[in-house]
Amino acid sequence: MSDTDPGQLLPAHQIIEKGVSRRPRLLVVQPLVGIGDMVWHKPWIDHLAREYDIILATKPTVHAQHLFACAPHIADILLIERSLRGKRGRHDGISGLLRLATDMRSVKADKALILHHSARYGFASWFAGITKRWGYGIGDSARWLNAGRFLDRAARTQHPTAKMAKFATLNGFSPPQTNWTIAATASACNAADTFIAEAGVGKTDHLLILGVGAMHVDRQWPPTHFAQLIEKISTQFPRVHFGLMGANAELPLIEAVIAQLSDASRVVICTRPLDQSIALLERALLYVGNDTSLLNIAAACGRPAIGLFAQTLPLIYNPKIKSVAVSSDQVGKPGAIKTIAPDLVFDTVCTELHQYGVI
Repeated sequence: MSDTDPGQLLPAHQIIEKGVSRRPRLLVVQPLVGIGDMVWHKPWIDHLAREYDIILATKPTVHAQHLFACAPHIADILLIERSLRGKRGRHDGISGLLRLATDMRSVKADKALILHHSARYGFASWFAGITKRWGYGIGDSARWLNAGRFLDRAARTQHPTAKMAKFATLNGFSPPQTNWTIAATASACNAADTFIAEAGVGKTDHLLILGVGAMHVDRQWPPTHFAQLIEKISTQFPRVHFGLMGANAELPLIEAVIAQLSDASRVVICTRPLDQSIALLERALLYVGNDTSLLNIAAACGRPAIGLFAQTLPLIYNPKIKSVAVSSDQVGKPGAIKTIAPDLVFDTVCTELHQYGVI
């Protein structure tokens, strides 16, 4: 616990300036690099946005502008340009730290919430003159924080969702129910509908999206396995179409899957911008893919999301995620994901499709 203020973040109190009442402004710093990382934190940020105008400080790789496109009261997004997967940015180094503090000062936040253990962000918010600063308080970060209750050191290695839930409980901003939700914008939905129609997916057809890429090869189920899965589903479910989804850089993987299919007439290549990918996932019946951000997004879009896990234990934070995993003694081993048999994934897919009455 901080020594100076065990205060709670909610309820937030209106601020009176020059006789006018306004919502308080809360700078939320979540500097992890992945899209999935932000999805994990989103329910608590959404909950805080009910009473605060949120300035979200995060890295450009997170694409927060799409994840929060339909979220009310996200007043601004402050991009943290440092440690960008090996690339240096304007917020790296000592001079970058001072620039970060200057950028934080410019957003005129009343309070700061640091969702990270690094002391760097607490210092920057203190140097920016933000008077009330909450944070995990693990290690050296505690010296720059002056509000709320801290986590113990053991929390540092917890999954971000467990860490966030515990911290929110301590500091009075737990949602009544933890829901992971993402919604696409109207323009993205229109673009997705047009794309689906032009791809020949009829209104009585079903779209099953497969995420074939991953950042690391040991998280990538082989293209041959994806192709075998598609062949099996195609045979048993003739009204199912397949969207192979990924970034433009993953097009070779998508093409490798298609090259091994005897019939690719029901396969659609979905290398769309992220906002349209979100809209496509909203329209899909089911998602199957590697342990990546798309898996987390699909579940947040309310879709059953079958994830293939080999390098880490299966994700259990969202009941929409269904796992197919290697045995516990194989977790983390190179090449382990290749041992997940297409038949096993097919059985899991069949279970989900039958629940929706797909024949």
